[in-house]
This record gives sequence, C-alpha cells and structure tokens, in this order.
Amino acid sequence: MIANAKHQLSKLISLATGEPTELCLKTLEVAEEGKGDIASKISFIASKKMKMSPVQAAQEIAAKLESHEWVKKAEPTGPYINFFLSDSFFSEVCTKILNEGKAYGRGGNNRRVIVESPAVNPNKPWHIGHLRNALLGNSVANILEFGGDEVQRLDYIDDLGLQVAQSLWGYLNSEGKIEGKADHWMGAEYVKVASKMEQDAIVKKEAEGILKQMESGSGDVAEQARKLTEECVRAQYETASNYGVSHDALICESDILREVFKEGMQKLKDNNAVHHETSGKNEGCWVVKLGGKMSGMEDPDKILIRSNGTATYTGKDMVFQLWKFGKLNGEFNYEKFLSNPNGKSIYITSKEGKRKDGFGKAELVINVIGVEQKYPQEVIAHVMGLLGFEEEAKNSIHLSYEHAWLPEAKFSGRKGTWLGHTADELLEEGQKRALEKVKGDFEDDEKKEIAKTVSAGAIRYAFLKIAPEKKLIFKWDEVLSLEGDSGPYLQYACVRARRIMEKANFEPSPQPHAFNDDEKRLLKELGRFPEVVQDASRKMRPHIIADYIYNLSNVFSRFYTNSRVLNAETQEERKTRLAMVVAFEKVLSSGLGLLGVPIPNRM
Repeated sequence: MIANAKHQLSKLISLATGEPTELCLKTLEVAEEGKGDIASKISFIASKKMKMSPVQAAQEIAAKLESHEWVKKAEPTGPYINFFLSDSFFSEVCTKILNEGKAYGRGGNNRRVIVESPAVNPNKPWHIGHLRNALLGNSVANILEFGGDEVQRLDYIDDLGLQVAQSLWGYLNSEGKIEGKADHWMGAEYVKVASKMEQDAIVKKEAEGILKQMESGSGDVAEQARKLTEECVRAQYETASNYGVSHDALICESDILREVFKEGMQKLKDNNAVHHETSGKNEGCWVVKLGGKMSGMEDPDKILIRSNGTATYTGKDMVFQLWKFGKLNGEFNYEKFLSNPNGKSIYITSKEGKRKDGFGKAELVINVIGVEQKYPQEVIAHVMGLLGFEEEAKNSIHLSYEHAWLPEAKFSGRKGTWLGHTADELLEEGQKRALEKVKGDFEDDEKKEIAKTVSAGAIRYAFLKIAPEKKLIFKWDEVLSLEGDSGPYLQYACVRARRIMEKANFEPSPQPHAFNDDEKRLLKELGRFPEVVQDASRKMRPHIIADYIYNLSNVFSRFYTNSRVLNAETQEERKTRLAMVVAFEKVLSSGLGLLGVPIPNRM
C-alpha cells in the first residue's frame, strides 16, 4: 500500500513539474519523524529547469500539486516536499489487509527457480554451519514462492566422495552395525577412519579401493555405499524436519555421473569452453582457462577433469548447472524417498526409479554455498557465458554466507570438532532451556510442545536475522530472550494479538476515524509489507524480513500500550483498532512464515 501511495504521489509530482513519473518515483522516501509520511526531493532536480533554488522550487511545486483522496496535505520544508497521508488512506490499508488475508503482500514473479541447499556430505550430522545453509536456503525459497515464483528445492548428495568411502570402510570393519542415529554414528566413524588413514597406509589404500568400486557404479560395494548414504541422509532429514526445512528432490552425484556427465563434458569440449593440457603441471587435464578474467590470481585455471579421467567437484557442479538450466538432454529417474514436515513427498534420483517431470529447466538458479566457494561458482557462471548462455550466466546466483560459530567451538569435519555441537544437540539444548522458561498453568505435554516450538523458532530467527555475508556467533541468552530482537519476542507478539482477537465479542471493521499518531505509525508499517517482501525477494536476503517484523512488533507494542482496543471509548474506535490488531497478526504471521518460524498456540 505504501508502494501504491508512492506511485500516486509520483503522478501528482509529474503533473506539477513535467518530469517523468519514473523519475519522480525515485525521489520519494520515508519522511523524517514528525514531518509527514512520505517526502520528495524532486526540487533538487526540477530547480535547474525552473532556474531557482531547491527551496524556492519546493514551494512552487507544492502549490501546484493537485488534490488526492490519499493526501491530507503537502508541505514544503526546505528543499523537500513532505506529504501527510489522509485518514482515508490509512483506513484503506487496514481494509485491504483484512480482505486479502494471507495473500496480502504476495507477488506475481512467475519464474521457474531452483534453490540448491544445503549439500551436506552424507557421512555426518548437520553442525550449525550446515544449519545456517539449510535455513538460509529454505527461507529464500519461501520468500521467492511468496513472490510468485515456482521454486524447486533441491539438495545435492555427494555419495561418491572419499569421505563416504572412509565411512563405509568403518562400517565394514565394525561388523556392519550402526548404533544410534545413523548420521551421528557415521560422522564419528569418519573421524576415526580419517585419523587411521593418516597413520596407516593400508587403511588408506583400502579406503581408496572402496572409492574406486563406488565410482564404477556397480557391484556389492557400490550398492552398500548407496544404502549407507541413504541411511545417513534419512537421519539428516530427521534434523531437517525438526527445523521445518523441506525439499522437493535429492540429486545424487552418482546419478549425475551416470546420466548427464558425459553429455555435459562433451558440450564443453565441442564449444571450446575447456582445454586439454598437453604439458605443464596440468598435463592430461581438462581445464577452464581463466588467466585473463582472473589476472590477479596466482593459479586462475580450474581443472574439471583430472589426468586420470576422474571429475573434480567443480567439473560435476558445472555439468549439474547445465542440467538445472535445461541445457542437457539427459534426465534422471526418481523414486519417493521421504516426506516433508507438511507431508509432501521428497524424491531422490535412482537407477531403478521412473522419469518425473517438474525438475530442472529453471530460469534462475540459486546455489547456497559458503563464501569460500566464491571462485568455483564464478568459474561456473563464466563457463555458462562461454557456451553462449549469457542470460543463464547472469542468472547463476551464488548465495554465499559466512561461517556460524558457537562462542566455545569452531568446526572441522575431519577432526571431529563438531562432536557435541550438532544441529540436533542445539535444538535439544534449546528445548531444555525453553522448558525452564515456560510459565503458566500448562499440562506437562503442552509445556514440552511450547518449548519445542519456541526453541525451533528462536534458533531459526537467530540464524536468519543476520545478513548472510556477516559472521554469526550464536549466544543462548540473546536467542531465547523474550525481550529485544529475538524469535520468542516475535512469537509472543503474535500470540498476544491472537488472544486479543479471541477476547473480542464484536467484529473487526475499519470505520471512518481520525487516526492518532500511533495508529498511523502502525498502519504505515503494515502498508510497507509488500515492498519489503519484494526487496527481500530481489536481494535474496531473509534478514530484511526479520528486520521488518521486529520493527513492526515494536510499533504494535507502542500502539497497544497507548491505544485501548477492547475497552476503547467509542464503538468505531473498538472496531477499527481490533481490525488493526487483526491486520497486524496477519502480516506478522506471514513474515514469521517466510522465515519458517513456527507460532505456539499459547505462551
């Protein structure tokens, strides 16, 4: 609604100045507190043609502005023109939100988008670094879907890495018995075997032999490796489900190599996007030559296929990127694997599965990968351009993120420093701490359910409120606080609004009303929601939503403190203010939903 108001104001300014509407729109911004609602700096531009100072121009332009039902008045203040929006506008904001409900703020992008996340190696549990990836990818997908896009949530399963071979060696040498949650057991075994490999050449040779049999794609060892991988992924997805993270399909590396890799590499060779080195340190390798583009790097060339014929990670990712954009003829077979928290099926690529439409052929591809993978992702986008896919190169997005830490721990997969600090243990600790904070007359089961919901929401919000390019340090005292910028504070604000709605014995209805400053401030903030979602979608930054709903909740708290709702003096005030509470609840719950933060029934 604020966006609509800006468009209307830009037309009025254009008529008064003769400047293009688009230019007038760019001059509009939020006015300073107490100086109106929306301000324009058009006078800085128009004053040149008018041959007068910006201050004089503002006065003259303001006098020429036509009236509009959404504008109470327009006042020149120095070189700015400040617009005060009318009660009619504020009433319309509230009415629109009530009429549209959960559809309020939705966009109409209508693109076909792939979001790949989190691509955790299938031989360990998620630690909090993996969790940041998963929550970021999940929330970005939510935001894009809310904006109207058709989103495919894919996960890359690296089932052919040495780490899987090492875990399989541990499995085969421990009487084939998994104890406890499979991903935790496999992670612990991987740490043990990695250490043994450094000290025992025989163990290293045996693990490498297992890897070769896995890469052959047939035989008992390859079959055992696939089963062990799937067992680990099932366990990882228990974690995903507990955090509300969903996917549509899991694409296994072994299936990429079998179904599309040869075709993809041949396309690169035919288009001279890769070169076969005949001398030097990369002799026998197929490489991408990036010397000119990456002139500042000591070794800018990137190997896609090693001299022994095996593919590098970047080589496999390059071919996978071609498939994502629908540039290969090869396709995968799929079978149902698991169910999401919402009950929707998750598919996995499989040699024995069936063809299934709906995956791949995207217009926009977002790979959620750590900041340390910046160069390989640049290589992929560059090669897309070499192949003549300029639009696809531009739409190959590396959504990078910095590391996440606990104050007392940093993580190394090989050294096992994540042990005791997994995403599962984080949630368990959160539930324990939240349960201690649950007050009130609740049954034990309800207390546990509240603690579970509060903990999951608190953790999700703590991860997503930080811009992905910033390092994240997780501190429990801040995460579970009921005051300040936290998930529980926002959950409580939503629960409180719902309780007000439940207590009302009359219907919400925006009435003709002289809105006070707190009411206007709340309705202005509610009116910004569509713009905020659009901005978060364009920038792929969930923290924009988090910043907005935190500020919105603060504005609501001030409104509720200063403006009586259920016992307001007049009927029109009661109905209008209740309508504002309803509008707030709808927008806040939508915003929390975009972040994946669940809302308890009671707190």
